[in-house]
Amino acid sequence: MLRRSPYLLLILATCIWGGNFVAGKALVLHIPPITLATLRWGLAFLCLLPFFGKQVWQLRAEFLRNWPMILFLSATGVAGFNTLTYEAVQFTGSINASLMNSATPIIVVVLTWLVMRERFAWAALPGILISMAGVSWIISRGSLSALLHLSFNKGDLLMIGAVICWALYSVGMKKMAGRFPSSPFLLIQVAAALVLLIPLSMVEWGIKSPQIEWNLSLTAGLIYIGLFASIVSFLSWNRAIELVGPQRCAGFLNLIPLFSAIFATFFTGESLQVYHLLGAVWIVVGVYLTNLAMKKRLVAGLK
Repeated sequence: MLRRSPYLLLILATCIWGGNFVAGKALVLHIPPITLATLRWGLAFLCLLPFFGKQVWQLRAEFLRNWPMILFLSATGVAGFNTLTYEAVQFTGSINASLMNSATPIIVVVLTWLVMRERFAWAALPGILISMAGVSWIISRGSLSALLHLSFNKGDLLMIGAVICWALYSVGMKKMAGRFPSSPFLLIQVAAALVLLIPLSMVEWGIKSPQIEWNLSLTAGLIYIGLFASIVSFLSWNRAIELVGPQRCAGFLNLIPLFSAIFATFFTGESLQVYHLLGAVWIVVGVYLTNLAMKKRLVAGLK
């Protein structure tokens, strides 16, 4: 059932990524961001390789023919987005970072219109804006003044880069939808991303010379982002894109701050406030309206 329902897949992916935000925020305090991204994807690679390595080898000729697109996907969605996000949270506040991340659905809609020449989904715009309003309400803690006094720094610019990377990845995955089985396709993307990340992490290690003190919580956090946030969520998200396209999937990204707030309540001791609940209602309504509009447009296009 899960493999056939794009909406359950999208909820699963965003739920895991919501937890990833909390785990990543804690891990980056102890592990440098590029090194963290390398460890995350290295663990995912080791887990995927025994199961899907043979399929990758069998499909090697096809992968080689499509290597520019595979490298593009690896650089944007696998290596780029996560590394830039880990870098960004060192310099910017959560309000700025989350607000910029909530703009991803609109960027995906625009890029799909420009790159894939799909008709612009104007009908989905109200739902996207309502969902973004819910995200803004949660991350500003229900304070309008917090939204009116935003400032931009190095971290904000890095987060803008991360958002653009994810939007490009989503559109790129739509172009490649159905060409390869999802699991070996993810494995080859991860392998290509590691080719990019390992040299960068070596440079970072040489510059910062971090002293990482491994313990149970640090190891558990790395396992979470390496297995669930890197494998389960990506396979779920990519399969959903194949089923319904990037525009309809993009609205679900605004569920990530909602799930982040829930996980933070349970694991960091933060209390659930009224603004969380109000923002959650706006997000859910916005996602519903966005997907309803996209579904109606699809049905109209088939007639």
